Amino acid sequence: MHMGAKNPKEFVFRQSITILLVGILLGSWVYDAQSVQKVYDDLFSASFPNEREGWASGRWGCILYTEDGGKTWARQKTETDVTLSSVSFVDSKNGWAVGDMGMIIHTKDGGKTWEKQKSPVPFRHMKVQFISPTKGWIVSEQSHILYTEDGGKNWTIQFKARDIILKSISFCDPLHGWAAGEYGYIYYTRNGGKTWEKQAGRYELSEKTGEMEGGNFLFDVMAVNPQAAWAVGIDGYVIRTGDSGKTWQEVATGAPKTQLFAVNADRNIILVAGNGAILMSSDDGKSWRIPEFKPSVIYDWIYGITRLSSEAFLTVGSGGAIYINEGNPRNSWKRVNY
Repeated sequence: MHMGAKNPKEFVFRQSITILLVGILLGSWVYDAQSVQKVYDDLFSASFPNEREGWASGRWGCILYTEDGGKTWARQKTETDVTLSSVSFVDSKNGWAVGDMGMIIHTKDGGKTWEKQKSPVPFRHMKVQFISPTKGWIVSEQSHILYTEDGGKNWTIQFKARDIILKSISFCDPLHGWAAGEYGYIYYTRNGGKTWEKQAGRYELSEKTGEMEGGNFLFDVMAVNPQAAWAVGIDGYVIRTGDSGKTWQEVATGAPKTQLFAVNADRNIILVAGNGAILMSSDDGKSWRIPEFKPSVIYDWIYGITRLSSEAFLTVGSGGAIYINEGNPRNSWKRVNY
């Protein structure tokens, strides 16, 4: 008897089991095939060089692209599976993404192809910003700031200091920028990074307890102009400067005691975001409100905020979440189903 069955009933039973297992496997394959169009990995950063075209980056080498202002997205092939923590595009063609293990990738055709660039350090890169197709910066572990002036063909170490992680960097023009990170460290340049001056931060061994003590961790910084900048961090911490960083003042927002990962600001609108909430101010930080999110983000993390237009913003976060407001951040924000 076929398959070693001793009687017809046993053969029918084994055949049924075989068919059932094939059905389960086939069903799983179909489910996976349908799911590849969805993104469930965390997204950390987004960049829009114009109102229509944008890119988002996240875990497992994920890069998403939109050409309709964030309404629909498609995955691009990056040829890497490391986490990409930050993405920066200066126009519709030239963009960079950075991440774990010193990863730097670059595209000059809008993401149709990505190629690796050589990093001078093997550390995890936290954020990248380009201000032109040639000039850009990366902040990394061990307080490294990397710089290129030829589009990334050559990256150099522009600055390094203490063994801390710089989480964010932001330039408002080719000369003026801030970098911020662990233990409240903030550095400022007024000459395009030729020199960086420390403005805040503390990390030292306590003589009383014998433990390391330091300032509040900062996760993001946003340069508004050469005088004004905002930074956000752990435990709902929000600070600002209006005098080029000579002084930094804490801002009372009513934010919960949770990590705030992202800030985006200009003269009119300030947005800060983290776990389960995004706070908005339209009066330069004097008062704050929580816009409505549909569905709610109360159990989600928002990791990045980017501007789409004069009044439109987009956020990215955990589980592939992308939210977009309808032309005014005071209105409700809706999750993009892509």
